[in-house]
Amino acid sequence: MGQQGVERKQENLRVRDCYLSCLAEADIDTVLDIENASFPAPWGRSSFQGELAEKTSRSLVMKRRQQEKPDQVIAYLCFRVIEDEMHIMNLAVHPGYRRRGVASFLLDYALRLAKEYGARGAMLEVRPSNHAAISLYDKMGFSVAGRRRRYYVETREDAVIMTNEMAGEAGQNARG
Repeated sequence: MGQQGVERKQENLRVRDCYLSCLAEADIDTVLDIENASFPAPWGRSSFQGELAEKTSRSLVMKRRQQEKPDQVIAYLCFRVIEDEMHIMNLAVHPGYRRRGVASFLLDYALRLAKEYGARGAMLEVRPSNHAAISLYDKMGFSVAGRRRRYYVETREDAVIMTNEMAGEAGQNARG
């Protein structure tokens, strides 16, 4: 699909034009385009295929309905629930749909889903340089719990560990 899949274009986005589904093998090419446009050390195809095969993994895609062409993946989130903890593995939004509430909606849904699977808390690692993501997670009720030194092997960058205790409904944890 190449770069045409990630061109920046601002269009009106209506929630009724979007829907969530489980990641499927057929979605991976588009997900890889978004991944490559989003991260300095992106996941490869085998990482996403591994999430599809992992029994504790849940991978969601948000798609936008399109007239006269296939629906477009605009965001994805991969997470695992192990015992009573949700571990958010990966979250990205197509560049043309950023700062429009897509990540907040997807994350809120995933937090609610994880609670249904028995999660009582959530955790993730994020690059300290990813200010937009840290701001999103803070808004969604996450707080800094620690740091992993040189966690990101490719860039030798630390990871900020953030957690959310998931008290009440997921949306009630949001700070606004």
